[in-house]
Amino acid sequence: MDIQYPWALSFVLLIPALLRFKKKLAPKLGFAGVMFLSKRLEASFLKRHGEDLLMVTVMATLIFAIANIQYSEYWQKTYVESKWIMIIQDLSGSMNRVAGQGEAMTLGDIALEGAREFISMRQQDDLIGVIAFSSFAQLIAPPTLDKAILEKKMRLLSRRGDSSIFRELTVGGATNASYAAWLGLCVFFMLLPDEQQPSVEEMDSFRHMLLGKTQNQLEIPQKLKNIHFGRGMAIVLFSDGRIEANQSEEDIRKGLPNFANVVKLLKQLGVKFYLIAVDPDINREVKAVFEGDGKGDAGRIFYLPVVSRQKLSEIYQQINDMEKNKLLEQISRRKKDTRRPLTAAAAGMLIFFALMKTAPWFRRV
Repeated sequence: MDIQYPWALSFVLLIPALLRFKKKLAPKLGFAGVMFLSKRLEASFLKRHGEDLLMVTVMATLIFAIANIQYSEYWQKTYVESKWIMIIQDLSGSMNRVAGQGEAMTLGDIALEGAREFISMRQQDDLIGVIAFSSFAQLIAPPTLDKAILEKKMRLLSRRGDSSIFRELTVGGATNASYAAWLGLCVFFMLLPDEQQPSVEEMDSFRHMLLGKTQNQLEIPQKLKNIHFGRGMAIVLFSDGRIEANQSEEDIRKGLPNFANVVKLLKQLGVKFYLIAVDPDINREVKAVFEGDGKGDAGRIFYLPVVSRQKLSEIYQQINDMEKNKLLEQISRRKKDTRRPLTAAAAGMLIFFALMKTAPWFRRV
């Protein structure tokens, strides 16, 4: 319980002074020989003191209304969870090969079609972004609620659009999936409030921590643990290249993160990672991180050795089901004022007093 203006309570000390002033102004009536009159002719207690009591009550009520005593009220709100999702698309040169027998579309065409279908499945309040990669990774669309913008950005990745981004990325022969996943996590960091974002030094420390051999446990900054970072976040990565761990000396010189370490970091932060792999040859350390203790809390690997639109659509439908928007409840606490009800009560008492003064029945009390 709080009082918005506690200084107003000092006005209570003025009430006795006002009563004395009122009595001084009241006309003095000389009733001779009242002591000889019958007790039944004397005015009742209510008539003698009711006006003063009512005046004191009205003034006290108005003073408390000015002071505005506030109390806490809890209310519950139900809402649909909003997800943060990064779609990461392989755009290396090998994605331009024909998908398979009887298919007129390339692997890249089918992959983009599947990603578009996945975007259409998601709730309107989901923040969705797009990253494309080959030898390097590039942010194509920062997370947005506008699916029309996402559609325009996805056209930049189509071979039919022949954009400068498409030409630049398809020249790259390698599939640097680990750096693309790291970029996706960095985008999530940038969505946090300023006071909760990792500093430049912490980001650089993160990146160096991911290089080299696969680690058993990664050091997470305490402030990310405190805000439960990762809740409702997911990364979906499509790649046709071989998923390597990237832990050689050459990989370290190039600054390539160890894919297993990236997945492990995402797992510890609580970000789900879904890997759609055309090449089933995935590094065993990367597999081990996904499998973990058998609970699948890191995400899941979906194998797609034979690429088809129907099979890819089924995979995206499974991911959509796994990332279903939950119905959440929020309990909030807010201060509620007493000013209005107290003012209304004072007004009601004044109206009652006016009736008491004018109505004959009250005058007989």
